[in-house]
Amino acid sequence: MKLKAIAFTTLATLALSSTAFGACEVPVDPAIPEGASASGADMLKAKKAVETYVSAAEEYMGCGVATALQERMSGKMEKVVEQFNVELRAYKAKE
Repeated sequence: MKLKAIAFTTLATLALSSTAFGACEVPVDPAIPEGASASGADMLKAKKAVETYVSAAEEYMGCGVATALQERMSGKMEKVVEQFNVELRAYKAKE
């Protein structure tokens, strides 16, 4: 009887948790314009999109996904941020 209660409690906890049944969603990479031809509004929009992406990526990594998936997301997030920084430098260089 005690084993059944533990099993039921475990299943109920899993069913109600946010990570059960794939609630963790991988964020979509934001569009980053070419800095050499982008407008200020385009770069500001991209900045906000990258900030939203980083926040979503951090949330994804904290929602209980496997360590390997966390590492992959971390690497992907770093590439997106670096790509934005490259384009931001190109945008600033044209001014």
